[in-house]
Amino acid sequence: MATDGNAGFWRRDFKKLIPVILDLIIESWKTFTPPIKPKIDEDRITRKFCPHLRAHKDRSIHFFKIWSQPELLSREGRLTGKPDLIFSPFSNDEEHYFAFECKLLNKADKRGVWSSLSGKYIDDGLMRYISGQYSGGKNGGMIGYVVDGDTAKAVKCVNDAIEKRKAKLGISGTAELRHSSIRPECQQTKETKHLTKNGRFTVHHIFLPITNYN
Repeated sequence: MATDGNAGFWRRDFKKLIPVILDLIIESWKTFTPPIKPKIDEDRITRKFCPHLRAHKDRSIHFFKIWSQPELLSREGRLTGKPDLIFSPFSNDEEHYFAFECKLLNKADKRGVWSSLSGKYIDDGLMRYISGQYSGGKNGGMIGYVVDGDTAKAVKCVNDAIEKRKAKLGISGTAELRHSSIRPECQQTKETKHLTKNGRFTVHHIFLPITNYN
């Protein structure tokens, strides 16, 4: 896929790059060892995963830069947030990007009490897109680091939490994590569609199992 190196390409054809981004994340995760000691933390994982993603980029198909927790500024210079991962164009258009918020899921605390953490996944992650804090276009992403490795259970718990919050998430009818429309064969990828104050918005969810925690 050839690019014209300007913002027009990013706005017009970026959706074609979303499957490439999802594939890069999932394939790179297979060779990644998340840092889990002295404690497991989503920020530590993401900061280490970002350079791992960069190392696995193929310049012939990956027409974007990858950043971890860059500062997003409004046109007035106000800090609007720091997404965990951002995929940005090679152009000079800083207002267009594809962001990911990353959260832990299915984790036990120090006492051994297990929690899905699906509420935090939504309230401190997914809601950033619904509120308009992160935009960058019509698509965004969520990554769930599944601590106990049970992605099927993580999907179910997040799905149940979405159903309870569907009104504030801008979802009408049955709220659920749907099969990804661009990667339907993969059980690790799902999507949700929302109506926000800025219009319709699609969130692509990726569930990544941590297999070396126990």
